[in-house]
Amino acid sequence: MCGIIGIFARDAGLPMDAADAAMAVLRPRGPDGEGIWRSPDGRAVLGHTRLAVVDPAGSAQPLGDGPSRTRLVANGEFYDYRRIRTELARTGHPCRTRGDSEIALRLYLRDGHRALRTLRGEFAFALWDGHRKELFAARDRFGVKPLYYAQRDGRFYLASEIKALLACGLPARWDPAAYAAHLQMALPPDRTLFDGIRQLPAGCYLLANDGGATVHRYWDLDYPTAEELAGTEHGSPAALTRHLTQVRSGLDEAVRLRTIADVPLACHLSGGVDSSAMAATAAGHREVTTFTVSFADATLDESPVAARTAARLGVPHHRIDLTPADFAENLTATIRAGEMVQENAHGVARYLHSAAIAAKGFKTALAGEGGDELFAGYPQFQQDLALSRSPAAMDRARAGYRKLAEFGAPPQLRSVLDRLGFLPGWLTQRHFAVLAPSRPLLRPEFAEVLAGTDACTPLLDQSRHQLDGRSPLHQSMYLFAKSWLPNYILAAERLDAAHGVEVRLPFFDHHLFATARTAPLPWYTREGTTKYVLRAAVHDRLPEEVRAGGKRGFFAPPIVCDDGLLAKAREMCAGPALRDNPFYHPAAVARLLDELRARPAGQRAGSERLVQLVMATSVLTAEFGMTTGGVTG
Repeated sequence: MCGIIGIFARDAGLPMDAADAAMAVLRPRGPDGEGIWRSPDGRAVLGHTRLAVVDPAGSAQPLGDGPSRTRLVANGEFYDYRRIRTELARTGHPCRTRGDSEIALRLYLRDGHRALRTLRGEFAFALWDGHRKELFAARDRFGVKPLYYAQRDGRFYLASEIKALLACGLPARWDPAAYAAHLQMALPPDRTLFDGIRQLPAGCYLLANDGGATVHRYWDLDYPTAEELAGTEHGSPAALTRHLTQVRSGLDEAVRLRTIADVPLACHLSGGVDSSAMAATAAGHREVTTFTVSFADATLDESPVAARTAARLGVPHHRIDLTPADFAENLTATIRAGEMVQENAHGVARYLHSAAIAAKGFKTALAGEGGDELFAGYPQFQQDLALSRSPAAMDRARAGYRKLAEFGAPPQLRSVLDRLGFLPGWLTQRHFAVLAPSRPLLRPEFAEVLAGTDACTPLLDQSRHQLDGRSPLHQSMYLFAKSWLPNYILAAERLDAAHGVEVRLPFFDHHLFATARTAPLPWYTREGTTKYVLRAAVHDRLPEEVRAGGKRGFFAPPIVCDDGLLAKAREMCAGPALRDNPFYHPAAVARLLDELRARPAGQRAGSERLVQLVMATSVLTAEFGMTTGGVTG
């Protein structure tokens, strides 16, 4: 975990202090050191704030080689770097440091843009090529690490956080069309909620030079076609055994590489399969300490199971008790750190979880995100799996789609139906749980923007080659990975970074994905359990109560179900923050909150997302002084 900033100008007008304000903003991401480099011609500035995890005494950035006139700043980790460093030395490109980041520089000097094929990890980096007079930047394959960019007044800016770009003088304006897309589906892969500020999509690299900026894809998820799966539809027992062995080996390697650090290692641990499998595997490679959050609501509290798992592994364990007061006190800080809307209270829980990990002296942790995406663990994916395997289930679903069309299905859902012939379960849920209930709360001018937005068609157009011929399950998983995953789930990275904690995610390893993707559809759910392949691959590492347990998402207690937190929401929505909110009508929000207050606490949870969205957009408006920008395309 580090912070990076890069500025490129078409003339030689960049002073040495051009990035100073951004560096100050990025310091929480990298509290252990910082460095700034300005190109000799004054056209490029690179800055870096460092979290020293590998080679703490060396590897200061920006990294460079005098004769090459090339400099690099990187955020995140490049795994398997020791092997790659040895191979680079053999081919005449030795590294001068003992860290991992330099391999990206040396690979680029040897292979150019093709270096990305060799890199493995969770990373975002920027590199100034003095020979080409070009800025080269890239983001990891799944989008674990963020990278934002903008252009203004002949200058090109990129940074690890939007706040750093704002510190450089970029205006803080809402992009109403992007927020409309978020309500419908998710942010587009290259957009943010901030007008004029883009994100580099996952698996892409960017080139900025005098001719402008262009984005290129170097990797994409590639699921097998239905025809390719047909030959292995049922799979032999021997084939299943081989697959389980390969998944187990792939997970071992992905975890082992992520345990390599010159600092103590923490592990997130809940009561579920993903984090338990990851923690158990990590404990087999090095000493780890586990952390879990605890809630007063016993139905949501997984800490007892986590404690028993930690005891079985024989590792030190810490429980972090969270109260409603903690959520009230940290809501604004969480939203500011994440730079995007929250839709439930687990964002605050994650923010406080990382704060507790940092307070115990840890800089690096492993977490279990990615298991549901890799092994189809979400209930919505299970629905899509049923449609993929059962013609009768698909017929019933299409009857439901016809009824939806009769009631006026919105354009974005019609475009998905026309293209795919079905609606992914998570997208249907998005419509009924968020979009439809939001409409009565919207200001008329934004309702018009929403009505004119189709977030799905552009992504479908961009993804044609990865969707055609695939099963409904794989089509759904692909679209989720390109939209909701990097734009919401992995936004937790910013919450961790606010406390100087780097969280590594073994399930988002592209070598492990290459193995997991080949599973025949029946293997995703087998013997009455979801994520069968993962459970079976590591069955001997899991306690029986975890191995046999169902899907347990990480859910914090809804704020609307607590009278004190609901009062806090009412207070926030009664002031200028909501008055200046361009999306929600204050009077409509007040009516909703009055209705919720009149209901029993146990009957309010269905409105949690609506209240969270209102509060989050109001906080962002107030915290960043956001105005309403134009509707960008």
